[in-house]
Amino acid sequence: MNSKNDGDMRRTSEDPWRVCDDRVVLQAYRHAGRAELYFPPLPLTSPQRERTELVGLQGTPTLYSYTVMYPSPKTGKPPVALGYADYPEGVRIFGRLVYPDGRRPAIGDALAPCLIDTEEGTVYAFEPQDKEPRA
Repeated sequence: MNSKNDGDMRRTSEDPWRVCDDRVVLQAYRHAGRAELYFPPLPLTSPQRERTELVGLQGTPTLYSYTVMYPSPKTGKPPVALGYADYPEGVRIFGRLVYPDGRRPAIGDALAPCLIDTEEGTVYAFEPQDKEPRA
């Protein structure tokens, strides 16, 4: 197995996403015999993990709420948009928002999960499905 596949194997077990057909799918879980979904999945070390089922979130999330965090100017870091995405499966997920320059988030925007590289490593984020700036 090559190193890319090894990395994919790690991600399917430790990170709350999978990449399927070039699409990022966030993974929720449910307890055996129950319908409610929760995010993120339980850690591999959790004694409850064996009693849960992973579920890939397939619906289109929409932006429920957002804010923009402005780090101290001394850090030299740019503002970061953060928001809650509501999935039709009944899960609300907090994450970073990645919007094109000049476009502000709007409540109700259709989103798509994506992966971004940060100082902390690769993390999931949400981007608008329509990536074109609004007029």
